[in-house]
Amino acid sequence: MDGCILAPVQTPTDARGRRKTLSELTFAELQEWLVAEGLPKFRAAQVQEWLWSHLATSFDQMTNLSKDLRALLTEHAEVGVLTEVEQQVSEDGTAKWAFQDADGKRFETVMIPDEDRRTACISSQVGCAMGCSFCRTAQMGFLRNLTPGEILQQVAHVKRWLRDTHQPNLSNIVFMGMGEPLNNLASVLQACETLTSPKGFGMSPRRITISTSGLVNKIEELGDVAPQYHLAISLNSSNDTMRDEVMPVNKRHPLHQLLEAGDEWSAKADWPVTYEYVLIEDITCTPKAAKELVELLRGRNCKINLIPLNASRDILMRTPSDGAIDSFEATLRNADLAVFKRKPKGRDIQAACGQLAQKGDAKAPPAEAG
Repeated sequence: MDGCILAPVQTPTDARGRRKTLSELTFAELQEWLVAEGLPKFRAAQVQEWLWSHLATSFDQMTNLSKDLRALLTEHAEVGVLTEVEQQVSEDGTAKWAFQDADGKRFETVMIPDEDRRTACISSQVGCAMGCSFCRTAQMGFLRNLTPGEILQQVAHVKRWLRDTHQPNLSNIVFMGMGEPLNNLASVLQACETLTSPKGFGMSPRRITISTSGLVNKIEELGDVAPQYHLAISLNSSNDTMRDEVMPVNKRHPLHQLLEAGDEWSAKADWPVTYEYVLIEDITCTPKAAKELVELLRGRNCKINLIPLNASRDILMRTPSDGAIDSFEATLRNADLAVFKRKPKGRDIQAACGQLAQKGDAKAPPAEAG
């Protein structure tokens, strides 16, 4: 029994009074807890490997642990696997899952295929407090932060599904699901520690992107503590009046502050910042807006992702025509900006950018022009 002390055993609990959830622990915390239970240190590495390399969903699967040890873990701890309540697969191969917590709150995760790449779009919160007018998640309001374990188990769930459906392994992670990642920065960074650790998922930091709606103080903090990850900033407007309309955060952090924060981050990271720009008919996608965007971004160490609005019945905005999008893109390219047009994925299952929401029965809107 590995010399473990069975009597007296005090049931380990987390802050909410439940059994210890091992997905929530860093490697050091896992090691500390196991040693406190009378187990040798090397057991922590074995458990961590089962969690994040073998993607175990139960202690019974951890076959190189003794039966007595597995029984002890089962009695006093849990893996932390998410409760899946819905899975949808798009005609383009995009997959979306809805998970539900003990209080009935739902959050969603998306897997996006692109040739031999597979990207997990991860949620960091249930709902969102930022109020962006083009986003369905914003209509939920903010419900709660996700824990590091809930973040990591989203990734594990995607990896299991890719394995079981005989697809290429997960190549990239983007924190672009539900929520504002920088409003849950401690949990996101703890999860990233495990994602990039050789004792965890072993991913390169450059394959992880953290997005933000534009929280300037948190961008500065991220640049100080974790410049190794990619940063994507939701710009979505070419002037303050426009951005005030579509992104309320601009009233606290106007464009000049946001762009300065982006410049400072790219200098610390020695890497271009990505500006996400949602194209909305007659609002953000106009010839005037394209020219203004060129003036804003010319000479900055950045790239621009153009994202045609993913319309929904409950969002009173429209996707621009193909012609308007092409003209907007051409203006940026002619100014020698690094610009990429994102191809929408998963629209038919409400899995595209800005379409995630708690309701699992929402239907995709009729096809838009373009």
